Amino acid sequence: MCYVRACRRRRIKCDEGHPCQSCLTSNSACTFEEPGKRTHPHKSKRAATLEDRMQQLETLIQAIPPQVFAGAGALGAGLPQSPVDPSTSPHASFASSTHIFPTAVPPPSLTAYPLINPSTFFGPMKPGSRNSSPSTGMPFGPPSNNMVTDQLAEETSRMSLASSYLYFDDEGYTRWQGETSGLPILDLLVERHAVVTKPDPDRGPAQQQQWKGGHGQNGGQPPPNDWFPDRQPRRTETNPEHIWKLITTFIVPELMDSLVQCYLSTSYYLMPFLHVPSFLADYGNPRKWGEPGFAAFIVAICCLSSRHIDDPRVRADPNDSNSAGTQWFDLYLRLRTLPGADKPTLYTIQSVLIAGVYAVGLGKLSKAFALLAESVTLSIDAGLHRSADDYDLFDPIEDEVRKRTFWCVYLWDKQASAHFGRPPMVRLRDCDVGEPTIVDDEFITRDGVGLQPQETESRMSAFVACVRLFIVLESVIDVPPCRPGDGSPFLARASAVLTGFRRSRELRDEEALLDDISRAIPPHWAHSVETMTSNDVIRVTQAERLHCVEQYVRMLIYRHRFSEMVAERMHSHVPDSEQSEAEIEAMRAAHSCALQIISSHLHIAAKGLMTYYGVHVIHQLTAAGRTLVAMLLNCHSDSLRPLIPPALDALRSCVGLLRRFSGRYICGQRSGDLMEEFCRITQIPLETSRPQEGPSANNKRPPWVRPVRKKATSNARSPAGSGDSPSHHGSPEDYQPTDAFLDHLGGSPRSAPQPFSGPFGLPASAPNMPTFMDTTGGGGGPSPMNILPPDPGVGVGGMPMSTADIMAFLNADPALDMNSILASPDLSGLDHAANGFYHMGTSPAGNGASALSP
Repeated sequence: MCYVRACRRRRIKCDEGHPCQSCLTSNSACTFEEPGKRTHPHKSKRAATLEDRMQQLETLIQAIPPQVFAGAGALGAGLPQSPVDPSTSPHASFASSTHIFPTAVPPPSLTAYPLINPSTFFGPMKPGSRNSSPSTGMPFGPPSNNMVTDQLAEETSRMSLASSYLYFDDEGYTRWQGETSGLPILDLLVERHAVVTKPDPDRGPAQQQQWKGGHGQNGGQPPPNDWFPDRQPRRTETNPEHIWKLITTFIVPELMDSLVQCYLSTSYYLMPFLHVPSFLADYGNPRKWGEPGFAAFIVAICCLSSRHIDDPRVRADPNDSNSAGTQWFDLYLRLRTLPGADKPTLYTIQSVLIAGVYAVGLGKLSKAFALLAESVTLSIDAGLHRSADDYDLFDPIEDEVRKRTFWCVYLWDKQASAHFGRPPMVRLRDCDVGEPTIVDDEFITRDGVGLQPQETESRMSAFVACVRLFIVLESVIDVPPCRPGDGSPFLARASAVLTGFRRSRELRDEEALLDDISRAIPPHWAHSVETMTSNDVIRVTQAERLHCVEQYVRMLIYRHRFSEMVAERMHSHVPDSEQSEAEIEAMRAAHSCALQIISSHLHIAAKGLMTYYGVHVIHQLTAAGRTLVAMLLNCHSDSLRPLIPPALDALRSCVGLLRRFSGRYICGQRSGDLMEEFCRITQIPLETSRPQEGPSANNKRPPWVRPVRKKATSNARSPAGSGDSPSHHGSPEDYQPTDAFLDHLGGSPRSAPQPFSGPFGLPASAPNMPTFMDTTGGGGGPSPMNILPPDPGVGVGGMPMSTADIMAFLNADPALDMNSILASPDLSGLDHAANGFYHMGTSPAGNGASALSP
C-alpha cells in the first residue's frame, strides 16, 4: 500500500520508490506517512453508546469506597486467631475467614437492565407503556361473574369480615377507607343488590324484558365506569424537564447515577421494596420524572447513599462528614411542596420512608418521627395494610411492591418505637396484608409470579424472616402504662377494657415465637459456621443481620423481665443482696445477648462490611450498651461478679463503635456521648480516650439528655419510703457500684483496664486495627481521659449515690426508660466451659482477667 502523501492526495498509482516516479515527474517532495489505522468519520452509534456505558459503570464502581467504616489497611493480616475452634463457633469462623468481600453487590437485575438517566432523551412517552405509575391505574374491567353459589357465599362472608374499601379519588389515585366510614357495607350491599320492579301496565313485556336486561345484570350493580359517568378525573401535571433541571442543579447526573447504584448495591438489601427491573425502566423514563413522588424518591435515595460514598460533592461542608446529603435533604423537602407530592403513590410512600430513615441518622428526631408517621399514614391511605386479593386492579409486580413497601414501613415503625420508647403507629391487628412472596425480582413479571429455582435461595426469604422478628418486637414494646390507684376509676376501667388483652409479665409467649422463627430460618441465612465461612457477602451480611435482630429482641425481653423484678424488689423493700434466681438468670441472658450484638458488629466493622448496614446498627449497639450499664449497676449477687469484666470490655468496644459511627451519623455521636455520661454519673470505669479531641471539643457538644427532676422522692430512690438513708450492711444505700468494678480492676479506680479482647477476637492492641478498637491511651499507660471523679464513692454534687438513686436517675426520662429499652437469648446453647466463647465464669487462672479473653 502506498504511503506517499502526494500520491495519496492525487489518488494516482505509486511505484513506492524513494523518491517515487510520480514525485520526480512533478518535481515535488516525496514524503511518506506512517502507516496507521484508518478512521471512520461515521462511527456506529451503538458502539459509542456501549463505550459510554462501560465508562459510566467504571466510574460508578470506582466511586464506591473500598472501606467506609473499617479502619485503614487490611484488617485480616494482623488479627490473632481465636482459641475457640472455628469449626464450632460462627463468630470464630467469621473472624478467622480470609475472604475478601466486595463492598457493594449489584442485584442481578442491574446487570440485565442498565442504569441510564433520562438526561439525553427527554421526550413524549407512548400511552399504555409498562412504565405507568404505580397505584394510579384505572380498573381493568368489571369483575368476572363466573362463580358458583358456594364460592360466592364464601367470598361475600370474607369480604364482610375484611371491612375494606378501595376506591379512586378525584385524581384517579388509589385510596382506602375502613369500616366506620360506612363505605364497605354500602359497597357490599350495592354489589349484591338486585333491582325488583313492579309490573308497569304502560310498558309492554318486550320493554320490561329490555329494561331488566340493561339494568338487572350483574345483580343490579352499575358497571364500575358508571360512577359519575359525566365526570373525568383531573390531575395536576408537572413538567418533568423542570423537575429534572431543578434536581440536577444540586446533583449532577453522573453523581446521581453513582448514588443510585450504591443504594441498589447496599441499602436495598435492608429494605427490598423495589422491583428493580421496573424501577430501572422508570429511572430512564423521562415522563416519570414529572411525578413529584418519583423525583423525591430519587433525591431521598441520594441522601441515604451519601453516607456510603467518600466523595466531597455529597457534603454540604467538605470538611464535615456529618453534613453528607444535608443540602439534598432540603431539596427533598422542597419537592414535597410541589402539587401532587402528597398523593399516596408507592414512590411517594417509599420516598417519605427513606427520608425518615435518613433524618434519624441525621439527628433531626422531630422531623424523622414526622416523616415515619407520614409514611404510615400514606400507607394506610393507599390501603397497603389491607389485602388486595379481592380486587382485580393490581398486576403481580405492583401487588408485590405494595406488600414489600408496607412491611418496610412496618419494620421501621417498630425499629423507631423500640429505640426511642415510643408507642408504635401501626399494629399487626390493624392489618391483614400477606407476607411478600418469596420469589426474586427476576421471576416476577406483569403476567405473573414465577417459581424460584430450587438451587437459588430467594433474597426475599431473609427479608420475610426479618419481618417476622419485628412482629414479635411489636408485642415486646407494646407496654401500656400503669395508671395510679388514686386516679380516675373510669379511666382505669376503660383502660382495662380497651387494652383488649392481658399479656404475660415475663413475655414467655413472645420468647416461644422467637424460637419458632429461629428454627424456621432457611439454612442459607442461618447464623452457622457454614454460612459465616461462605464467600457470598450477601449471605454473610444478611445472616449477621438476622442474628443481631433476634438477639436484639431477646435482649429486650430479658431486660424487661429483670426490670420488673427489680421494680418489685424495690417496692417490697427487699435488699439488693437478696436477688432471686430468676432475676439473676434474666440478667445473665440479657448480658449474653448484649455481648452477641456487640461481637457481631465488631466483626462486621473489622471486615469492612458496614456499607451493607445502616442506622439500625447504632440502635442495637445503644440498646446493648444500656443493657450492660443496667446489668453492671444491678450486679449485687456474688454469682454475677464474673460477668463484670466481660461487660466492661464489651461496653468499651460498644462506645468505640458508636464513636466510629459518629463520623457519619449524628445519632452515633449522641448515643456514644450519652453512654459515656451514664458511665461518668454512675462511676463505671469506662476509661476510654479521645486522642484527637481536647476538653474544648467536648464543651462544644450539646447536652443531649438531661433528666427532669421529679416532684418528690420516689420509692425507687428510697426503698424505705422516706428521705432517710439509713446505713446498714446489705441495704441498697450501703452498696457502692464501684466496689464491684474495683474488685475486678485491681482495687484502684485509676488503674488502666485490660485491653478489650476475648469473644470478639479483636484486642485493642492488635496491629492494623481501627482506632475505635483502642481503648487505652496508647503506650500501655493510663488513659489520658480519666472519667472517674477523685472519690469513687461520691456522686453528683459530692453526695453519695446509692443503687436505688442510680436506677431512679436512669429511669427519670420516659424516653430513656431502662425498663423498656433492653433484653436477651436462650442460654441453653452457650458454651459454659472454662474457655468458652461466651464463658460466664472467671478465668481458669483466677487472675481476674476477662472471662471473654482468648
